[in-house]
Amino acid sequence: MSGFFSKPEPSLRSRDRIESPAFAGADTLTSAALIEDARTLSLLYDISKELASILDLQALLRAVGERVKLLVDYDLFIVMLLNPESQRLEHTMCVRYDRRIHLMTTLALGGGLCGTAALERKPILVNQVAFDPRYVRCQESPSVQSELVIPLIVNERLLGVLDFESLKPAAFTPYHERALTTLASTVAIAIENAQLYEQLRRAEQRKAEDLERAREVQQLLLPAEAPRFPGLDIAVLYSPAQELGGDFYDFLPYINGSLAIAVGDVSGKGPAAALLASLGVGILREHAVHQPSPPGEMLADLNGHLQVPGRKGRFIAMAFGVFDPASRELSVASAGFPRPILVHGGQAATVAIGGVPLGLFPDSRYESVCLRLEPGDVVVFCSDGILEQTNVRDEEFGIERLIRRFTESRVLRTAEDIAGDIMSALDEHAGITASGGAYGDDRTIVVLRVV
Repeated sequence: MSGFFSKPEPSLRSRDRIESPAFAGADTLTSAALIEDARTLSLLYDISKELASILDLQALLRAVGERVKLLVDYDLFIVMLLNPESQRLEHTMCVRYDRRIHLMTTLALGGGLCGTAALERKPILVNQVAFDPRYVRCQESPSVQSELVIPLIVNERLLGVLDFESLKPAAFTPYHERALTTLASTVAIAIENAQLYEQLRRAEQRKAEDLERAREVQQLLLPAEAPRFPGLDIAVLYSPAQELGGDFYDFLPYINGSLAIAVGDVSGKGPAAALLASLGVGILREHAVHQPSPPGEMLADLNGHLQVPGRKGRFIAMAFGVFDPASRELSVASAGFPRPILVHGGQAATVAIGGVPLGLFPDSRYESVCLRLEPGDVVVFCSDGILEQTNVRDEEFGIERLIRRFTESRVLRTAEDIAGDIMSALDEHAGITASGGAYGDDRTIVVLRVV
């Protein structure tokens, strides 16, 4: 043989007439029988150990065919596995001589030799198939004369059958039957493991695809770019720690010509956080169109909408501001979001606002602070993923380090440059480079520069 299988060692056919203590229970023991039994048992052990490490089903079945060739010489090797829904045996692999062939037919339990072995869960050995009424001739093997079918069973559950066919009569012996039955239990376990691994792989693939679609939807919900608005230079940097982020931001034009700015952070990460963030954005957009309100009222109203049973402690921290381009006034309210930083006259300081995160208490109220800005002033909103980022010494980046960064930088550039400078400082602090490193939380920076 060549090609798919390597040339086999002398098989057990050379001693078909020798009965062994391990598989045949003979009365007369010979040294040749003992040696052959030891060889067979060693081969079965090696095969079993190798098969247990293969998790790809097709690779596993190919290995089964190759290794079994060392135990028994066959012309046709077929693996049929049971479809649990249709309760029919399906051809999973078929090798004729050294060539793979594809059979699309299925077989009912009890049909043919394979179906009978599966139904009765017992091996079937036929020396001359032409004289067995159960035999169903296959177009791919019209010259088959003898057949051996071994059922595959795990914990009393039928997985399928191994089918060995030969062009010679009486090609298989009771010795082959016993040896292959011993091996079949290991093969069945290996097949089940491979099937479970494939199910897990597909489930993980579906999960990854679902997350990717959800990520795409989330990106559609967030502004694709910072808006152009009179009197403001706006920049945003947003980077989720996972496929889906709990941070969000939005820019909402009011009918009176003002611009609302929302920056939020949902507790937790992953799909649940992303869904709650999307809910918050949706409510804000609806109110911005139909009921544009000052920041404090907007947060109080959103808090009321989030009083939903079954949230399991999830909440939203948010800063909400409204900028009036005519007066250059920015009214800001906060619901547990990190304090924004105001850079004015070369000095940076936090804006003293605070409040309870949204969704925790139904009667929460939120106060607004009005900032009268001048050209060149900068207001920066950073989520806690920025401020709480630690370095190798477990030191947080912190608001003080961020303020010092602004104080030391006397030249205020564009909003985009400012956002990039903050992220560079964060990377430096965390020891993250282009070649490696990761953040543990979502990061969002929104920069408003008055022009």
